[in-house]
Amino acid sequence: MTTSPLRVGIIGPAGFSGSYLTVELLNRGHTVIGISRAPEKIGTHARYIPRPFDIDSGDFQGLSKLLDDMDVLVSAYGPHTAGAEALVYMPYIEAVRTMILAVKHSAKQPYFLFIGGAGSLHIPSTLTPCSDHPAFYLSYRRAIALSEAHIQYMEDRLGIIGDSIRTYRNARIAENDGKGTEETVRVISKFEDGVKRKDKASDFIRAGRTAYTFFDGNTSFQWTFVSPSALYRPGKRTGLYEISIDDMVLVGEEKEGGSVFEGRLTGISVSDMMIAIADEVEGKRMVGKHWSAWGDLSNDEPGRSYLTLEDVGRKD
Repeated sequence: MTTSPLRVGIIGPAGFSGSYLTVELLNRGHTVIGISRAPEKIGTHARYIPRPFDIDSGDFQGLSKLLDDMDVLVSAYGPHTAGAEALVYMPYIEAVRTMILAVKHSAKQPYFLFIGGAGSLHIPSTLTPCSDHPAFYLSYRRAIALSEAHIQYMEDRLGIIGDSIRTYRNARIAENDGKGTEETVRVISKFEDGVKRKDKASDFIRAGRTAYTFFDGNTSFQWTFVSPSALYRPGKRTGLYEISIDDMVLVGEEKEGGSVFEGRLTGISVSDMMIAIADEVEGKRMVGKHWSAWGDLSNDEPGRSYLTLEDVGRKD
């Protein structure tokens, strides 16, 4: 693993993953170059360099010029800050194309670490991405509804989607506590029927799955593609994580009559996920691989969706 300070570009430095990674890398002594429409939003630091660029509307030549002095480029791109209406197939795919071409045509060709989504991970012992299995979305929503931390995070970032899951969570809790009513039954049925017809985030999740095909087998640049496990949210920093290659990690046994995912999804806190990614930035052990990390989510205390550069050096 490298011990020398690196110059690391982060696309989306003020977002969920990006802000946590920016702080993690600065705490390790690296220089971070933030690329987004408003990279200064995260704050100021002696080793943080903001470079404004709109990934959605800019061309790859313009982005390529910004990468020439970087050792590593990390994409933490995601339109979530625009709310639920931004969870669409496009412009995600076009943005991925722009980034790949920029890396390939930059003078230095930095190591490109792309943060994708759990939907690209395979169902174990198959080649089927989780996002292509119709049961994934309902199992995912049911698992989220068990977590207060995850729902607060979704309310903070996605507005109406978070609100609807909160209502669903409350109805399920009432049913489990023996306090169900005709209304709670209606709420649960309406929510789950909607997910089965078309989950509101399914297009975006499938876009992340498609993005991986741009990398798989590509030898024209140096890359790694990391997909956080499904229940990825703010939470306690433990400093521990487990790695899997290609597959979604599922725990426990598949229940008779249930889906392969039901009650078996794993996750990781954003703090621990960014430790895994920072370790890869420094160590480059997963070059050309599609991998995931998962960890301990037993502590369900809600956490912050975004950090700022005021958090650099803090121990809390």
